[in-house]
Amino acid sequence: MPARCAGSKRNSLPVTSLPPSTLSCRHFGSCGGCDRLDVPIERQLADKQAHAAALLAPFLDGLEPAVTLPPRAPRHDRIAILYPVQPHRHRHLQLGIYRRGSHDLEEIADCRIQMKALTTLGVRAGEVLRDLRLPAYDEGTGKGLVRAFRARVMPGSNELLLGCVVTTSTFSQRRDLCRELLAAAAGLRDEQGRALRTVGVVLNVNDRPGNVLLGATSTALHGEPFQTDAIGDLRLRVSFASFYQLSRHSDAILFRPALAMLGDVTGLRVVDGYGGIGSFGCRLLRAGAAQVTIVESSPQACADARVNLEANGLQGGEVREQPFGSAPLPEADLWLLDPPRAGLGEAGAGAVLAAAPPRVLLVSCALASLARDLALLTPRYRVAASRLCDLFPHTGHVEALTLLERR
Repeated sequence: MPARCAGSKRNSLPVTSLPPSTLSCRHFGSCGGCDRLDVPIERQLADKQAHAAALLAPFLDGLEPAVTLPPRAPRHDRIAILYPVQPHRHRHLQLGIYRRGSHDLEEIADCRIQMKALTTLGVRAGEVLRDLRLPAYDEGTGKGLVRAFRARVMPGSNELLLGCVVTTSTFSQRRDLCRELLAAAAGLRDEQGRALRTVGVVLNVNDRPGNVLLGATSTALHGEPFQTDAIGDLRLRVSFASFYQLSRHSDAILFRPALAMLGDVTGLRVVDGYGGIGSFGCRLLRAGAAQVTIVESSPQACADARVNLEANGLQGGEVREQPFGSAPLPEADLWLLDPPRAGLGEAGAGAVLAAAPPRVLLVSCALASLARDLALLTPRYRVAASRLCDLFPHTGHVEALTLLERR
């Protein structure tokens, strides 16, 4: 393992590496999208490192988590929005971000977190839905049509995919909705002034009661129900409802540091748990891994992963559509696990302990769940390296990479 990637006992964050700055926003304080916009970014990173070091101290044996600095001071780096839609007494409906500590919506006209084009598009989408008089879904009654508006820009290709989450795909204004959303997306540009290219307008259907937004079925009203990102010579297809990292700098902040922690993977057999569309699996095969088994429970993400393996000419990849830990997995030299915010839990950790791979790279998007997972794993594994990846600037959240070696 390269020494530069390991946490160390004297590896504090060089807080002078980023210029001190704070940002302002008219919605700050009420919108729940961020809560540390008024704190300089170098202080945010130092606080996250200190919190991680304290919380994870029982498992790190003196290591202090290293920190991957962003390429620049973070601003307008979020590449996707998913705005819930609710009925409104005076304006027919509203859409935006939940206010802090509530399910009431803050309509967003300004934002320092997400791309400016997405903020503009969100405002235009609200106007479209109101003009068409489409009924908003009501959580309390279970009635209504539109549950959410979603849009995502791929940073490597500038492809824009947008659409609505609805309770049924059969309603009379489908064509009008498609036409007006296409018009709303016209003329948008990224932070560098480059034109965004709309590749699809999608209806995602979720007819289940409750406040879960995305459903399992997506249909394109225009173009395709997916978009493609470009990372160097790697091309990754991502469908409307498939998970994809939200930061435009995720390759620099997360994926490259993760592969650097692993060192030379040539010839290794890898299990990529919670593998999604193959974001890690494809990179590992490109880096020389002999075999990668991608384990993912989402049918749409599995379909994306299979396309991505074939489209990139990657040999040795296999996709298994199953919940992680639900069935035995092939023998491997390395497990790379990227679970949801809740972490591995007892079932996922039990699968690791039963298979006992020599090394595990755990990718965690919540420090609290990482601590719970390490409590289950460290009797059999030791932490060899720890690194924080700040994919969620201006919030208290941080991604963590933890390299475990079997005792």
